[in-house]
Amino acid sequence: MSGLRGDLGKLRALERSLRELPRVVGAKVATASAGVITSLARGTFNEGKNAYGDAWAPGADGDPVTLRKTGRLAQFAYVAIGTRLRAQLGPKYAKYQVGRRPILPRNGARLPLAYVATLRAKASGIIRAELGGA
Repeated sequence: MSGLRGDLGKLRALERSLRELPRVVGAKVATASAGVITSLARGTFNEGKNAYGDAWAPGADGDPVTLRKTGRLAQFAYVAIGTRLRAQLGPKYAKYQVGRRPILPRNGARLPLAYVATLRAKASGIIRAELGGA
């Protein structure tokens, strides 16, 4: 009868690792995606568009706005903090500029399709690696 019980310690360790899997995968996906999504965001910024590809409203004189006069606004980046991606805007005045000329997706809004594709691709590879190449 004792041979049927198995090793409870191994079973509990497996249970703990399964509970932690979503958090571990989420953190790895966030870390792997941060650089790619930063590049996507900087690309739309350099084109004078928001994260969804829509052009920013023209300036008071009717000319396109670039937000590149000093180059400091283009220093923004996404960084992984646990399972989340956080935008670091760079200079303190950036928050005033990006309100009128959004460079990042709005809180609570849908993500741009390119961001979603990046997250899916990274998640797929990481999950496959975590499960042993299944």
